[in-house]
Amino acid sequence: MTTPTPEQVDAWFAQAADITLEGMRAGTGGPFGATLVHDGEVVVSVGNTVLKDTDPSGHAEMVAVREACRRLGTLDLSGMVMYATCEPCPMCVAVMMWAGITECYYASTRDDAASNGFSDTHLRRYLDGSDTSTMDLVHLAEGREECAAIWTEFRALNG
Repeated sequence: MTTPTPEQVDAWFAQAADITLEGMRAGTGGPFGATLVHDGEVVVSVGNTVLKDTDPSGHAEMVAVREACRRLGTLDLSGMVMYATCEPCPMCVAVMMWAGITECYYASTRDDAASNGFSDTHLRRYLDGSDTSTMDLVHLAEGREECAAIWTEFRALNG
């Protein structure tokens, strides 16, 4: 993989910013966008779709991963690079990791987002264990044979 030129990086961020502004003006998305690039070529450039889809997971990075996987017919986006207009939240970092993306460049920070009403501090504190008051995550293993049977069936189907 070759190192992109500053002009390429500028263009990829500009694409993400432009589509984000379009979505904001149309009332379909919030102030977040992303461009996913593979070998110097844009795979997708998207804005946040939370409002359009009434979906709290419609973050730009999440939408970019979903769209790229759908277009390419794969779950493996290894070798691709994400350019995000703002620092990704923990959910978006997780989906990028699941998809095999190992590089993400961002412009605005989580503090910029928080100062505009988009704080993910509660998620970060929950995940680092410093605040568990936001959600109870309870393991119920006893009496869940139907759930355990799923793994047996999975192994039989993929064995």
